[in-house]
Amino acid sequence: MMEQQLVLSAVQSRILLSLLTEGPLGSGSLLRVVGISGSSWAKEKRFLVSSGLLECKVSREITQKGIVRKMEFMLTRRGRQVSQNLLVISSAIDEHSGLDRFERIYPTVV
Repeated sequence: MMEQQLVLSAVQSRILLSLLTEGPLGSGSLLRVVGISGSSWAKEKRFLVSSGLLECKVSREITQKGIVRKMEFMLTRRGRQVSQNLLVISSAIDEHSGLDRFERIYPTVV
């Protein structure tokens, strides 16, 4: 059986790298860090979850206004491996650049 080859877009790569560097994030935080719209996130989220790179943890929190449902997104084991490979590749390309770590990652992948 032939394994399906996974090809990531620049936005998908940015999402994976931001989750690798920042840790688990909620949708709002992820949108701000990556710099994409909610509609783009909905599309990319479906792809990354169906590819087995991303998982969603749903929790409920009691606040003064009632119970709030929170969704937090994190990398799966496979997603972490892919993200680490992206990080190694982008670091090798920008090895001698004077940019800080975060700025070095995104322009290379995007």
